[in-house]
Amino acid sequence: IYKRALSASPVTITTGRGGRSSTNSHTVTIFGATGRMGRYLVNSLGQQGTQLILPHRCDPFTAQYLKLSSDLGQQHTVYTPDFNDEAKLEELVKYSDVVVNLTGSHRPRLHHSFKDSNATLTHRIARACKNVGTPCFIHMSHINADYDSPSQYLQAKALSEEIVLHELPNSAIIVRSADCFHGWDDFSHYLARTNARRRLYQKGRTFIYKRGILTYKQPVFGPDVMKAVARIVTTPDQDRERLYQFVGPKVYSLHEFMQAITDITLRMYKPVFNPVRHLVESELWKHELYIRYQMVTDSPIHGLPGLEDVGITPSVFEEVSFAWLRNYRIFWQTWDPLDGQKSNIYNNSMGTGENF
Repeated sequence: IYKRALSASPVTITTGRGGRSSTNSHTVTIFGATGRMGRYLVNSLGQQGTQLILPHRCDPFTAQYLKLSSDLGQQHTVYTPDFNDEAKLEELVKYSDVVVNLTGSHRPRLHHSFKDSNATLTHRIARACKNVGTPCFIHMSHINADYDSPSQYLQAKALSEEIVLHELPNSAIIVRSADCFHGWDDFSHYLARTNARRRLYQKGRTFIYKRGILTYKQPVFGPDVMKAVARIVTTPDQDRERLYQFVGPKVYSLHEFMQAITDITLRMYKPVFNPVRHLVESELWKHELYIRYQMVTDSPIHGLPGLEDVGITPSVFEEVSFAWLRNYRIFWQTWDPLDGQKSNIYNNSMGTGENF
């Protein structure tokens, strides 16, 4: 790693002709690289020859797949079991000119609440960056982050934004993203499971909040978001904005989005709403995925720089989601290779063994 003095400007040593086997002028520490979105950012930065420091607290073998994204010696995975150690955090960020924070949990864990994983940890990282003088700190947030949100996750994200701006008012960049869909997401997989778990005799009856007509979503492709963050990393500081908002190219009602999913999974879909079950999910169980993905409508702010402003063309959900949603098809609900006709599992005694 090219070291720099704590008060000096970042190193600007570039070798090679570009690509994974070159070295550009950036050293980046990524917190949360082993999460659902981290792999895409590691790959995008590795393609440009960026030196990467990847702290993680999981089993070291769990992070080995990230090694393929960078050339030999360009990536350093650091096992950090305790993120409460501020001296260790400062050691992880003091050689980097950019620090990216992707940490955060979509649900409370046994030993970590929403506040612990989404706000307290962010506070420790931001304070470490402040102590060593990190020139640029990029924090991932959500477009619906709000203290008054019914979602505890979105409340914690609003708190984390305030913490970052308080600790690093001059070097912090906030990236607000809509719900992301990709092969490892919680969003499209949760909705697909909600429909796929219906039995055949239920004829696709799926419990959806208000039948999906009152909730509107503008989801964005996860790899596009991470490519945009990589563009921000390599953009000169004087050309960077301090607040970005990344949303998809289309606005869907939840009903329309469920139809787009079931068009790919080849399953029946009939939305139903049960007020009693709604109270159980939202008030008694406080099911975070139900509240966040079904009850909360996306509310982007007009005029903020988005994907197009950093040179990324957003992908359309229907064009990319087949790669992972096809796994929700029933094994006999497929295209016949002989006549090209789709079998009907719901009213075909030959296909299901029963006549419903």
